[in-house]
Amino acid sequence: MFQAPKVAVLRGLSTSFAQCVTSIDLNAAGAINMQKAQEQHERYTETVRACVEKTVEVESDSAHPDCCFVEDTLVVCGATAVVNSMGHQTRRGEVGPVRAALSQVPAITNIRIMTDEAPGAHIDGGDVLTMPGHQFVGLSNRSNLKGVEYLRSVFSTPANNNIQVHAIDMLKITGTTLHLKCLVSALNQSTIVVADNPAGRAVFEEMKLISGGTNGSDSSFLPIYVPDEVAANVLAFPWALPQPTVVVQANFPESEKILRASVPDSWKVVTLDMSELIKADGALTCCSVLI
Repeated sequence: MFQAPKVAVLRGLSTSFAQCVTSIDLNAAGAINMQKAQEQHERYTETVRACVEKTVEVESDSAHPDCCFVEDTLVVCGATAVVNSMGHQTRRGEVGPVRAALSQVPAITNIRIMTDEAPGAHIDGGDVLTMPGHQFVGLSNRSNLKGVEYLRSVFSTPANNNIQVHAIDMLKITGTTLHLKCLVSALNQSTIVVADNPAGRAVFEEMKLISGGTNGSDSSFLPIYVPDEVAANVLAFPWALPQPTVVVQANFPESEKILRASVPDSWKVVTLDMSELIKADGALTCCSVLI
């Protein structure tokens, strides 16, 4: 359930990060600068620490270049955490240390292991957007229907307030988008930041349709459209003390202007330059799991 997070699970940047799995043409974008990537990840970590009561920081692993993208390893709803079987085979070994780290999170009382309970099911956490009463899951090259069905069996239960788990066919709608949350992310319980492009608008319309009746008119979700797809992924802490906070990507001035104008005046807006992690298909939500 979308709720006030008290704990953030983070993971260090691997020394092999430059060998990450990415769809970005690094010949065109430029090779990943490891020193800069480390500095950017450290600033991200410091920002998250300031917004939660506790962080659980898992050590990096040189055998897993993508391990800092810890979001993909878990789906958390209430007191239940699903340890995912991720879609890219080379990343599946990342989950063990993250699973072990959950022992440091007393709020998690039910841990489910996807590989044990649903062979052939695959989910990346970047494909999962949990809102009040609804969990939207992108069907992508990383997350499949068996994975969605498994999440439904776990979360559409009285223990989780019978949350509705919906599949969104990203491959049909967008063709190539890596994850659902590349296009949409939550600002608060009712507001979703949306990439202002055909794929982003199509995904949001599908979310409205499946969550709010035949024409989506009853949907309680409101959009904020931003022109830059990368900027559609924000990391929000609506209940952070002493000040609600949203983290947005730096270097996208038009999107930043829209976001600053859209959040309440009482909120703090933090901009982070994550250019080197973007080269690894990384977005702001990718580097943490909020519990």
